[in-house]
Amino acid sequence: MRPSLLFSFTFVLLAFATFGIEASEPAGSALSERETEMQAEIARLETQLGNARQTISGLETELETAKTEFARLQQAPAVTAASTASAATVAENENGETAPLQSRPRLPASITSLTAEKLNLGGVEDVSRLEFLAPGLRYGQTGNNVRLSMRGSRTNSIGPQADSVVGYYEDGVSIPTSTARFGSLVDVERIDVLRGPQITNFGQHAYAGAISIITNKPNFDGFHGYAEAENGLPDKTRWRMALNIPISDTFAFRAAGVSESRSGWINNYVIEPDSDDLNDRKVQSVRLSLLWQPSDNFNILLWSRYQDENGTGSGPWGYQQVGAYVDGELQPGHQFAADGFTPDSGPWDVYRNFISAAQYEHWVNTMDMNWDMGFASLQWLSNLSAFHGSQTYDNDYSNKGEFTSSAFAGWDINELNLSSELRLSSNGTGPLSWLAGFYWSDRTTDWGWLQADNGLITQPDWDVKGDYLVDTLAVFGQVSYEFADRFTVTGGLRWNEDSKTLKTGEKGSWDDILWKAALQYDINDNVMTYLSASTGYLAGGINSAPGVNPRWKPEKLAAYEFGLKSVLADGDLQLNLAVWINDFKDAQSQSFLVLPFPGSPEATEYTGNGGAIDAKGVDLEIQWSPTPKWQIATNIAYMDAKFGNYVAANLNGLGDIPGHTNGDALSFKGWRPALSPEWVVGLQTSYTFNLKNWGALVPYLQTTYASDYYVSDLNLAGVRQGSHTRTDLRIIWQAPGDFDIQCYYLNAEYAETMNWARVYNPAARPEITTLQANWNNPNTYGIMFHYQF
Repeated sequence: MRPSLLFSFTFVLLAFATFGIEASEPAGSALSERETEMQAEIARLETQLGNARQTISGLETELETAKTEFARLQQAPAVTAASTASAATVAENENGETAPLQSRPRLPASITSLTAEKLNLGGVEDVSRLEFLAPGLRYGQTGNNVRLSMRGSRTNSIGPQADSVVGYYEDGVSIPTSTARFGSLVDVERIDVLRGPQITNFGQHAYAGAISIITNKPNFDGFHGYAEAENGLPDKTRWRMALNIPISDTFAFRAAGVSESRSGWINNYVIEPDSDDLNDRKVQSVRLSLLWQPSDNFNILLWSRYQDENGTGSGPWGYQQVGAYVDGELQPGHQFAADGFTPDSGPWDVYRNFISAAQYEHWVNTMDMNWDMGFASLQWLSNLSAFHGSQTYDNDYSNKGEFTSSAFAGWDINELNLSSELRLSSNGTGPLSWLAGFYWSDRTTDWGWLQADNGLITQPDWDVKGDYLVDTLAVFGQVSYEFADRFTVTGGLRWNEDSKTLKTGEKGSWDDILWKAALQYDINDNVMTYLSASTGYLAGGINSAPGVNPRWKPEKLAAYEFGLKSVLADGDLQLNLAVWINDFKDAQSQSFLVLPFPGSPEATEYTGNGGAIDAKGVDLEIQWSPTPKWQIATNIAYMDAKFGNYVAANLNGLGDIPGHTNGDALSFKGWRPALSPEWVVGLQTSYTFNLKNWGALVPYLQTTYASDYYVSDLNLAGVRQGSHTRTDLRIIWQAPGDFDIQCYYLNAEYAETMNWARVYNPAARPEITTLQANWNNPNTYGIMFHYQF
């Protein structure tokens, strides 16, 4: 769609709202004032009915949960597929979300629950935009690798033996690979963002927090679904659909899919017109689910999701050399390119002559069995996942060098992940509730470097052949007891063991006992407070790079939190507050060195234990509806995160940094961890204009302010991102019935923001420290059509 046509359509809709243009009545049909009001009321209710159908499954879940509780009170246990949920489904009833049978109405934990409607308004098509809606969560990216951070933690290592700092789950199944997390979201009911260590909510524990994706399940409520089409810039076309089919009284089937194609965000001017632009995307994703419910107390859900993605990618550690330190002085731009290269003219305007390519396939297959045995419910969650990915890129980051040959061209991965979780949770309605669980996973990864010889991509001889192995075993449990309908005490324990094997056969294992405790006090039915303490653990590992510390120790976290949750003003105002402290010990560091092999990569990463990080802060979430037409939400995150006694290897070219340089070592004390702004403030607001017979018009504003931060643990001026805002504008026409149209305009300020940087000594000029950055997406706009049936 041409920009002029898009904005003409948008302004016509705004005119209806602003100037109160009404649909003309047929001749001779003048209505009384009361009849006009009733006609408008009918149009409003029809609009609400159309929107409500999308959440009908959740409403029936609440109904079935209530019926189940009533049946238990009558000593007749019952459970249905609609009321059975994965143990990872921990959304809170106070936010209007569905909740599993064993969850309390309000949990003593810091959680943000985002419904499908909120995700749609926020433009959340993948994990990259969640940071605008959930306080404490920040998003970083290098190539197609997701680098999440939360409350002072950050994702440094992304290799085959890396552990997740922020857990990522799809219907309770852990997605451990950072590249696989970049996939498109398919048929999502809601997303829960949980802050703090999660040692009993999931089989695979989450160190500093978690993102839990809950998808729509098959149900017996008839044939229904939705279809959506989107057109936008740069040359973006996106289709989304879902279809629910009740096959019989005991079988239900659901199919959903996403197909997306767009040009690259990053203009590459070596080949015209745009075939070599970086970060384009061609994605097809399909999800199939089959529910078998032979009785009221037993069901099995089978689901499978396949995603295929092809594009140009950019670079595994960033795509642009933004500067370098030479003898302690910052020099802007690319400082080790060959003579005669053309400098990049901006974050999204580059010159690369080596063909970049990124290809990924991800197949997730899961069985989720639920059985109500009367005294307790048993859940068995078993998964088989396969992932393949490869990436080639221009490793001199310029338009010089060979066009089809490179001694180091990228990487390739083939990964197989098996996991199984058993969970037994109490069904009693008394003051005591409990759960016990067992978890096992086995991950096999064939990961290697790539070289190119006249377009032929192979694994170089100097790279060791073989598989990385990562095995996890855990036993966990939790007990809660309610005193006098006001106080609830919760305690949990987890024993976790991780074993890792390199391609060379070298092995290592680490284990720990984790715990959590919480005290909850319900002031009344609408206000509760809690105190909690918990521990987290990030396993150690083995370095394969020569000449460095051969192993690193586990990183440990002690987390403390005070929280208040409230529903006020007859449900029109919700306020959640969390005051937290995170104490990190033996925090893992990331460094880079050039391998001493002919044609080896310019720099490869290795891991160590830097030392301590001390972080504290406040998270505040407010949702307010002053009138039925106004919706206002804000999320505010304040964080004071700094390194304590923390040391990593020094780098050539940095010069003497007072208070930090100590020979071959570099002290990080007083610096801030990557992606840790002091302030992040978000605002989302909408107003519904009633267009009478024409439905409703809803303008929506979303804006986020972030104070300055660094995109690397090294707090250097060249990797400092200044304070900025990011604003998105939307206008939605809700037609009477089941149809709506949405126009959007994203990154209205055209903000240029770095979201990660690698700081290292390049092989071409090892005497300097170069800064390699990844940037956010540029401004874009488009239109979306949605039909519910």
